[in-house]
Amino acid sequence: MPYETQSQWTLDELKKLYKANIIAMHKAYLAIVIALEVIFVAGIIVSTVTGSFGLTVEFVAMLIIFPLALYLITNFRIKKEFKTNKVIQNTVTTFKFTEDRLETSSDRGSAFVKYDEIYRIIETDTNFYLFLSKNQAMNVIKANCSEDLIRFLHEKKESGKS
Repeated sequence: MPYETQSQWTLDELKKLYKANIIAMHKAYLAIVIALEVIFVAGIIVSTVTGSFGLTVEFVAMLIIFPLALYLITNFRIKKEFKTNKVIQNTVTTFKFTEDRLETSSDRGSAFVKYDEIYRIIETDTNFYLFLSKNQAMNVIKANCSEDLIRFLHEKKESGKS
């Protein structure tokens, strides 16, 4: 103790954040998408049984186009956000994890956050995302972390569930 690591946002890291955030924190959004897809499948079945070929084709098109459109729109928005934010592209942040707080520093400044002020920690195969709010996160890349730091972040993640 203390542990230290560095991180920098890339377009790929931002895409991973959006995916992790949608899965972990926007379950209602996913439920609506899944419900619509179920309705489209039901429409296909009903229109096929009733012999309405035109309606079947429309439901098949919606079944395919709707999730594809959501995916493409989301990717477009992520790329646009990344390309227009020069700060996020060019800043390397150093994270220092002490017993009672997280300290960050970069060429843009420094800050600290007490662990109990972290809204949520989401872990993926490659990253930890430390959310300060529902839509603001710090990216900690696992490949840059020691095993001790990974264990420490697991403990903080688990203690935050209470």
